[in-house]
Order: sequence, then structure tokens, then C-alpha cells
Amino acid sequence: MKKFLLFVSACFISMNFLMAQPTIPNNGFEQWTDTITPNSWGTTNLNLGFFSYAPVTQTTDKHTGSYAMKLKTINASLLGLLPGIAVTGNIDLLGGSGITGGVPMTVKPESFSGWFKYNSVNGDTMVIAVIMTKWNGTSRDTIGMAGVMTNQSVTDYTPFNQPIQYDPPTVVPDTFQVICVSSAGYAPQENSTLYVDDLSFVGTLGEKMPLAMFMQKVYPNPSDGLFNLTLGDQSVYTVKVYNMMGQKIYERDNVVHQQLIDLKGYSKGIYYIEVNNGEYRRSHKVTIE
Repeated sequence: MKKFLLFVSACFISMNFLMAQPTIPNNGFEQWTDTITPNSWGTTNLNLGFFSYAPVTQTTDKHTGSYAMKLKTINASLLGLLPGIAVTGNIDLLGGSGITGGVPMTVKPESFSGWFKYNSVNGDTMVIAVIMTKWNGTSRDTIGMAGVMTNQSVTDYTPFNQPIQYDPPTVVPDTFQVICVSSAGYAPQENSTLYVDDLSFVGTLGEKMPLAMFMQKVYPNPSDGLFNLTLGDQSVYTVKVYNMMGQKIYERDNVVHQQLIDLKGYSKGIYYIEVNNGEYRRSHKVTIE
């Protein structure tokens, strides 16, 4: 079980022409085969004959519609603590292959959004993430990632909208996986509970952006909260900064050539600087230490 949790954590951390954006299957969690089987999602629910465990269940405590998905870390007797995990793919909890599969795609979503609330027990951590991959002929490369992660309890349904970080930025993924985890750390806590609803992609990026967008620089990174943003041309930009909850904490309009971004009043962690000239948009992941 610990090996599988390490795999999930690693998945998250190792982490413009308009087109139709891909759709997350059963993104509002309205379709269920039964109360423990969300259509189009693999889960850590287990049926071992004499024993069955269902850390992922249907719930009427929803944001919109009739249902949402509830993921709860439970005590699975001999297996130990079993987190609620759901993925738009397959989960082999006991066989060792971990999370496989995914949803085909041919375009690049701009950001990943949804609604959640969370009961954190003893500082436990939840994750809702999307991972973008591309087959290179012999194996899969992770080329994009976004998500929300917190160890704080969130009592009411709260929105998030995180820009997807692509590396390299010119490659288009062919598959995505959405992963929701009630206990994503190394020490899962019983009864930590995550509620998820209304997941979606927002906007779509094409393969090509002007060279100036790739010439942008943010430095130093990591820093103590002061970041220098250097732009690649004389266009007028809007600069926004989001935290890991998808909340906007900083905005400046009419930025030309360069900008000093002062985040010294904010806690240590990961943030996203979004640079937008009205036609193209690019995000930079930064860390305050």
C-alpha cells in the first residue's frame, strides 16, 4: 500500500489556435453503475470475496446536479489504511501495475478546473490532478500537469482553476488522466474525506505561440517571494498569480517588457504566474522558499 501511495504522489509532483477542448468523462458524477461505481472511472474499491471495501462512493452532497463523488480514507483491516482514489483510467491496487490507461486527446487544454471540499484529519493532504502524456514510441512521457492540493479542511464546495504546465510547451499530448485522492501523502489518516464535482477543462491552446512567449523568463526561481518577470517583446500584458487552490492573489495590467512581482507576504509553496497579452497566454510555475 505504501508503494502505491508513493506512486500516486510521484505522479502529482513529477508534475494558440482555438479548437474544441476534450471532455472529462462523467465529470459531474451523475452516472453510476451502482452507488460505489462511477461510470468511466477506476477506483480503489475492492471486492475480495469475504471482504469488500468501498472508499469511493456516490453522495448527494453535491455542488450541482444530483450527485458528486466522495473519497474517504478507510481502515481496510489487513490491508491497512486505504485511501479513496479515483482515476479516468484503471487502478491495479494489488497487482503492482498502479494507474494505467487514460482518455485520448488531440489538443492542449489551457487550464483544469472543478469544485471540491475536504475534511483533513491530522493535516492529511488531498490531491485532484490532471496528468497529460504522450507516447514517444517506446514509453509515455509526462508533458503536462495541473491540480489542486491542500492539507487544510475546506468546509464548503470551493472552485479551483489551475493553468496546465506543459514541458516542452510545443508538444501536444495524446492522453490525459484525472486523479482524485483523499490521502496523497506518506501517512494517510483514517476518515480524511474528499468531495469532488463538476470537473472540466477551460480553454484550449494550439501547438504554436509567438517566439516572444517562449522567451519569457522568471527569476530567481525558487525565491524568497520576489520574482523578476522579463517579457520577450514590447506587447502589453496582464500578469496574474494563482496559488495552489486556484485563487488569484496578484494582478497587474499594462505590463510592458518587465515586472517585479512581490509575493513576500505569502506563505512558502508553489504558485503560478500567468502572462496574457489578450491573444496568447503562458503560465510559469514558481516556488517561494
